[in-house]
This record gives sequence, C-alpha cells and structure tokens, in this order.
Amino acid sequence: MLDDAALAVVVVLVRRPFESRMSYICAVLGHGRDTVAVVEHEIALPRGGSLELRASGIWADHICETPFSHWNLGLEAFGLTVDDPDDALGPGRGIRTPVGLDVEWEDDAPPRTLGTADGYLAVGRAHGEVLVGVEHHDVIGVGHRLHRWGTGPRLTPWTGSAGRAIDGNGASVGLVAGRAAADDGTGAVTDWVLSTGPTEAPAPSVLSSRCRFGESYLT
Repeated sequence: MLDDAALAVVVVLVRRPFESRMSYICAVLGHGRDTVAVVEHEIALPRGGSLELRASGIWADHICETPFSHWNLGLEAFGLTVDDPDDALGPGRGIRTPVGLDVEWEDDAPPRTLGTADGYLAVGRAHGEVLVGVEHHDVIGVGHRLHRWGTGPRLTPWTGSAGRAIDGNGASVGLVAGRAAADDGTGAVTDWVLSTGPTEAPAPSVLSSRCRFGESYLT
C-alpha cells in the first residue's frame, strides 16, 4: 500500500487441494479511483513447490527468494473495472481491464504467529510496478503478508498501518478511500476496506481485511 493511500494492491491465493484447484484474487483500489478486480477460481494446482499459476487470461507467479523474508510477485491478466466492488462477486460485471504486477516484498521482522496457531502475519515493505489499463505506477509502501492453513472459522479482523500490525477487534476510524470484495472460491466473501484519517486530523492509512484462509499479500 502506498503510504498516502493513493493506491493499494491485494493479492490472495486460496488452495483447494480436494478439488485440485486454486483461486487467485487481485484487487487494485485507492482514493478517488474505481476498484479493479482479477478473480479466477479454476486454476489447476501447480506441480512441485511452484506457485506459478496459468489459466485463461491470467498468468501469475509468486517466488520465495528467502523464506520468511523476501518474495517476488508477478501478474499478467485481464480484470474488471467495477463501479461497485460487490459487482466482482459471482459472475462479475465491469469493464475488461489489463492488470500487471512486478512487485518485491521484504519483511521487516520475523513473522508473528496468529493467536489461533494456524498461521502467521508478517509486516514489511513492498516496491515495484503496478500496471492498470494505460496507467503505470511505481510503488513503494507498507505491506502485510498473511498465511493461514486449514478450513476453520474466519480470521479475526486485523489492520495495518505505518509498518506495524494491530489485532483489530474494533472498527478503524477514518474515511473510506477504497473497497474491494470477492468470492474467495470457498463460498465465503472476502472484503477489504482502505481508509484514511479525516483531513482535519490526519491519521495513518489503514487497510483492514477479513479473509478465510490461504496466502495473502497486501501492499
């Protein structure tokens, strides 16, 4: 996420081993802009330890350069520009839009185990390029990388800002600057809200998320 909340990118991988399928979700959102969503649920499980995904209209790769420290993310796909983020649910309605990512992620500190002991959360910095339609953005900002396994209940909502992570039991205070929603491939809705503080009392940008399970990269 850019530090000024002008642009945020969410990438989610959901592995469904009993169906031999993966779901891929990417959303680009920000203040004063329409949400662009890439949602594909019918991706064959990659072979070996690779996370390179290929399906009709999408190529995505996720390379662990250094465990718990450094990742590279790539994407070439067509998504949908939507007037309302809920339009990305189900069959999806919107304007076909090319989306590309070439982003590196580096953790600032060792990951923190979730209270449920079935995953972890890492805080760091992301930098690289984001392409949306004819737009080209060189980005650098705070990010969070969440990894969870299993099929249990939803994670407790959490928020992140200014390079730190906070367990979120209460609502974030601020103005909504962007929102994205998608079916996560398991029948549950995954929702993200980007908010900023009031102009008269600026506060850090916050990207709050509720997600089910899988691998999630937030920048």
